Amino acid sequence: MNSGPGPWIVVLGSAATFFVLQAAYWWVVSRRSVEKALLAQRLGSADVVEGEAEALLRKGTDPNAGFFESLPIYATLAQRLAQAGDTAGVPAFFARCGVFALGGFAAIIALTFDVGLAFVTALLLGFLPWVGLVGRVKKRLMRIEEQLPEALEVMAISLRAGQSLAQTIRVTSSEIQAPLGEEFRRVAEEVELGRPIDESLLAMTQRVEGARSVRQFVVAVLVLRQTGGNLIEVLETIIDTMRQQSAYERKLLAMTAEGRSSAMILALLPPAFTLLIFIGDRKYLMQLTDSAMGHTILIVAAIMYLLGVVWVRRLVNPKG
Repeated sequence: MNSGPGPWIVVLGSAATFFVLQAAYWWVVSRRSVEKALLAQRLGSADVVEGEAEALLRKGTDPNAGFFESLPIYATLAQRLAQAGDTAGVPAFFARCGVFALGGFAAIIALTFDVGLAFVTALLLGFLPWVGLVGRVKKRLMRIEEQLPEALEVMAISLRAGQSLAQTIRVTSSEIQAPLGEEFRRVAEEVELGRPIDESLLAMTQRVEGARSVRQFVVAVLVLRQTGGNLIEVLETIIDTMRQQSAYERKLLAMTAEGRSSAMILALLPPAFTLLIFIGDRKYLMQLTDSAMGHTILIVAAIMYLLGVVWVRRLVNPKG
């Protein structure tokens, strides 16, 4: 009679409780740190050392935290969170991944008592928050690109009415919905609290890095503020260029839609097939892991799979 490994359930239950409490703790701490850094940055406080607020925004914790915050992956993840509009902080994101992984591990152990399958499930579920983050970043940046022509039209109308650039940004933030409206609203608040408008606009381009149209707009504004010129005419030129570029990109997406769908299906088939074999008949799959020839086949197959994914992605995505 198989009653199941009872001690495993106790250990996993305790570990799950620990990780959930850690996730809640780091979420609260990182939110407070980010809010404090944002307030200091917007106020332009003289008590904040130059760059300290930006460091807090990237780390989500104490700027003296040290080793982990100095890792490139930490800075990259902080940038992605900023692009997605997520202010929870990097520690909270890692805690979220841990909760997903441990939850999947505990569920598989409780249902099947299969440690190998539980580890595979934990790895897959632990990676899900990153996949979701990448999707949110892409969706938010695309939405910002779509909203920018309308925002520039509002700005041109406001400038024709005789309002200043700061007033124009405030009006635009109230007329445009999120996420671009939130970015303009943040710029307007920073300017009202004493931060130079040039610095606020540059900070916005860093938060939405990847939105090329926003960068073009900010560069044009900064150049005109230094050299002089008709900002309204420049905005109208940017609007026309963006509309033509948007029409081209929509046409390109429509022409490559079938190829992208086929590429996605082909890329998902090998991992899905491997997972089904692992669940259904693990001994069949273990023939590849228990011999030298099997190891060679796995390495060659993995290399060919990655090369195929990169090749097909280049074919269906001409922009690279």
